[in-house]
Amino acid sequence: MDNTLDENGWKDSFDKLLDSRSLLPNTEGRKKTVSASFNMDSSVENSTHEIIESNHLKNKHLNIEDGSRSKSISTPCDKRLGKEIFNCGLSPITRIKLSGFRNENCDDEELRLMKRVRIDHINKATPDAHISTNNLNTIVEALQPAIVLKPGKWRKSLNTFSQSRKSLLCQGRKSVFLKPQNQIDNNFEQEVLKYCNQCKALPFNDAYAESKMLKTNKIGEGAYGEVFRYTPKQLKSDKKNTDLVLKIIPIEGSMQINGEEQKTFAQILPEIIITQKMSSLEAGKNNCTDGFAGLYKVSLVKGKYPQHLTKLWERYDDEKESENDHPGVFGDTQLFVVLELKFAGNDMSNFEFLNAEQSYYALQQIILSLAVGEEQYQFEHRDLHWGNILIGATKKKHISFKLKNTDFTILSKGVAITIIDYTLSRITIDDCCYFNDLSTDEELFSATGDYQYDIYRMMRSELKNNWSSYSPKTNIQWLSYLNAKLLDGVKYKSANTKVHRLHIDKLKELQSIMLTFESAAHCAKHLFNMC
Repeated sequence: MDNTLDENGWKDSFDKLLDSRSLLPNTEGRKKTVSASFNMDSSVENSTHEIIESNHLKNKHLNIEDGSRSKSISTPCDKRLGKEIFNCGLSPITRIKLSGFRNENCDDEELRLMKRVRIDHINKATPDAHISTNNLNTIVEALQPAIVLKPGKWRKSLNTFSQSRKSLLCQGRKSVFLKPQNQIDNNFEQEVLKYCNQCKALPFNDAYAESKMLKTNKIGEGAYGEVFRYTPKQLKSDKKNTDLVLKIIPIEGSMQINGEEQKTFAQILPEIIITQKMSSLEAGKNNCTDGFAGLYKVSLVKGKYPQHLTKLWERYDDEKESENDHPGVFGDTQLFVVLELKFAGNDMSNFEFLNAEQSYYALQQIILSLAVGEEQYQFEHRDLHWGNILIGATKKKHISFKLKNTDFTILSKGVAITIIDYTLSRITIDDCCYFNDLSTDEELFSATGDYQYDIYRMMRSELKNNWSSYSPKTNIQWLSYLNAKLLDGVKYKSANTKVHRLHIDKLKELQSIMLTFESAAHCAKHLFNMC
């Protein structure tokens, strides 16, 4: 008698529910075109990028034959599709690990039932290792894809991922600010107008007319909106003229833009306030640094996109394939907040240092800038990846700081750093705490692929998931990440020199003790022998 079981006999009920062959339609001979991801995300004030091509990716499209060999589920992998299939300058998602499979026709209640069946099966098989319903999240990866992100900007790709899979995980990122009860004012529109020095919204076409802007180009984009660089015409004769960057954010509209709900006045206000306050440290009395994004002005505008900006958007789309919605979708009543910032160079991920000496002194600039922010405003950046550090050339020999009324000067080594993007930052201003509540954003804390994504989990542990609390240790955690990138991540022009090796050793020595510090100010005290 043959005691062997057929193939299906080895499967339990849960495995049968996941049987790919019964779920996948016959797609013999069908083709689909997958576009290469091209994302410049989360407050990319000043970024450049390049399309990375490989033998697997030509003309920014890839043709895939479905069902030509097998109908079974196949996890995308480097060997099969090429490790650069979704590789681009600032788009973090490279690929998704399919740890399980979900039928698109299966609703959330069915998926919860599937989880219950699986847990019951495990409990029966291993009665000494009971798994309760309270521990469902610990095995959600059996049914949900793990998220593998590239270093750098992550917000838009994570949003796209969430929408594509109808996640059971609860996600949320919302700007919050806490005021004493007697200071609460719910007229957020008036608050925004106050920071804009306006009584009402200005006509978009008049405020940013083509005649007022020289050498205008679109240089980036994100889920929040568009980024343009230009030279103000009225400053043309000024020898100290500096290019400006427009960060244009649609607000208060009812339709989704770039896959996200538009921000409200209440949600955009913290970003305006934090940007303004950190910029003001350039002229601080007791604590001073120009290491944060320089805010030129903020405007509230209304109406359709100016035609000349729309044409620049279309040119960008033709050359680099924009992931954003065409600005023609906006009507006459659409409101925008426009942040105008001083152009400050390229982000660290795209910058080539001369050697490790230059990067070592750049790190000192970052440490002192954060220390000044901590001392003045109880500032934590909370998202200080290498895409949020801009580096520009400077002719200044020294960079000046003031911390607790003590003056410091450090060698520039030809570069000046600027810290940008306060979307997740925390700050205290006049007894009011501004922060971004990440307590329910499970997907961000599930991400892997770089030390960067460990830092988010380290922050959550440090803050005990209370994102209003102040703990400058989070700045140290990000400094540890940045130091690691300077050791193994950034590009160096002259890596085979004695001075380079000497400062690589200094970076390694600092990295070995970095996480022992409690704040950037504590780290600065160690580096500069402060009393």
